[in-house]
Amino acid sequence: MRLDRFSSFEPRLADFRLAAALLLLSSAATVTACGGTPHAGEMAVGGDSNIPNAPQIDRSKCSDRGKEIVTADTNLDKKPDVWKFFQTVNVNGQKVQVLTCKQVDLNHDGKLDLVYYYDDKGEKTTLEEFDMDFDGKFDLTVYYVNGKKVREELDTNYDQKPDLFKYYEDEKLVRIERDTNNDGKIDEWQYYEGGKLDRIGYDTQGTGKVDKWDRQPEADETAPAEGSAAPAPATPAPAKGPAPATTPPGPATPPPATTTPAPATPAPAKAGAKPTAATGAAPAPTPKK
Repeated sequence: MRLDRFSSFEPRLADFRLAAALLLLSSAATVTACGGTPHAGEMAVGGDSNIPNAPQIDRSKCSDRGKEIVTADTNLDKKPDVWKFFQTVNVNGQKVQVLTCKQVDLNHDGKLDLVYYYDDKGEKTTLEEFDMDFDGKFDLTVYYVNGKKVREELDTNYDQKPDLFKYYEDEKLVRIERDTNNDGKIDEWQYYEGGKLDRIGYDTQGTGKVDKWDRQPEADETAPAEGSAAPAPATPAPAKGPAPATTPPGPATPPPATTTPAPATPAPAKAGAKPTAATGAAPAPTPKK
């Protein structure tokens, strides 16, 4: 089974990032402040699960404790919709402000829609959280290691429990794991080779382990359906070689022989006139006396 129905997350995710970038560029003013910030419901994985552990994230980076918070009101409604968290650290004996977290309310409803966590230098993202349906609860989490995406968790049925996990190596998709019956355990594993789906493993017994494999499922999708007529073989190309000798044309049909016209009938002789001997006829012999 392919994940085409979940592919819509990708363009929506790109739209979220673009909207956040435009929101920050359009900031009308910033105000330094301290105090509480909005919170969103986080996804949670159950304890009795076969789901691999996610990379460790320091959640305190988005806590306002010990932070200086800079806010922005991008739509000028006198309510902040962007929050940046800074922590003061010592670098070579000097105090430096380091960005630890950024939160964004994209639709200006007072709820967080997008949160970024940063590394200790404030340069690379370590975690992103998204509220894709604007209900105040996160349903997509993206993990990064050394600035590269390594894992995504999606809550496809919006119950605050991730049920689809994507794994990346060098930011290339290598595996997808799914909890198809929403019991908190993975029961389908999809493996990718060279960007193509290579095989799928299924847990049909509820043991948390693969007991059935579907090899090269993408090739199966392109195979003709069972019982369908096989396609007719292509007409083979003529063999290469010398062209066959041209059959010489048959002899031309001779023209019909010319029919010799019958001699013209002589005109009747006049009375008393001696008949003229026929041309070429031998004279009659003289009778002997």
